[in-house]
Amino acid sequence: MNATKKYRQKQALQGAHLTRRHFSGLLWTALVVPLLSGEVYPSGTISEQNAMQITLERSGGFTGMPLTITVDTAKLSPDNAARLRHLVEAADFFRLPDRVSTPAQPDRFEYTVTIQEGTQKHTITVGEAAIPEPLKPLLHWLMETAGQH
Repeated sequence: MNATKKYRQKQALQGAHLTRRHFSGLLWTALVVPLLSGEVYPSGTISEQNAMQITLERSGGFTGMPLTITVDTAKLSPDNAARLRHLVEAADFFRLPDRVSTPAQPDRFEYTVTIQEGTQKHTITVGEAAIPEPLKPLLHWLMETAGQH
C-alpha cells in the first residue's frame, strides 16, 4: 500500500506540474506574444481596436505639385505609433477648427489633414503661414514620413 500511495502522490505532483506548465503557456500566449508581435500598444490597447488613419494632402507651393500620404498606426512599430498618437494629442487635433483662415499667398503650401480613429473623424485645412504651433510637430513628422517613402 505504501508504494501505491507514493505512486498516487507522484501522479498528483506531475498533474500539478502539467497544470502549472499549461498555465505558463497560456500566460505567455495571452500577454507576451502580443507584446512581441506589436499587437499591443504601450497603453495596453489592442492596435486594431484603436487604429488611427491619418491622411495629409499638401497642395500649392511654387511648382504646384500635390503630395498625399496616408499613415495607419496599426501598420507602424509600437514606438512610432505611440509617438504619432502623442503628436495628435499634443496638437489637440480633434478640437482644431475645420479651416484656419489665412490671407491668400501665392506659392505657399496649403495642408489638409484628416484623422479617423474608430467612429471619430476630423479634417482641417490650414495655410502654411497660419499653422498653429501645436500642429507643427505633427505636420513635420508626417512630412518626414513622406520623405522616407
